[in-house]
Amino acid sequence: MKTDVNITFGKRVAELRKNAGYSQEQFAFKCEVDRTYIGTIERGEKSPTLNTIDKIANALGISKSELFNY
Repeated sequence: MKTDVNITFGKRVAELRKNAGYSQEQFAFKCEVDRTYIGTIERGEKSPTLNTIDKIANALGISKSELFNY
């Protein structure tokens, strides 16, 4: 379900992923999740679990709190 927080978080993930130079497919592989799941997060259609947030932060080499600096 799209909510403002999901959309904002998704845009942040997409921005950080692109800045890191990853395609969605490369990023999904690095996060150990399906590419379509990354797409749904970036579009604000899904809320990632805490486990997935941890994987995203680790894949980007940043702290989890940095994901929420938007």
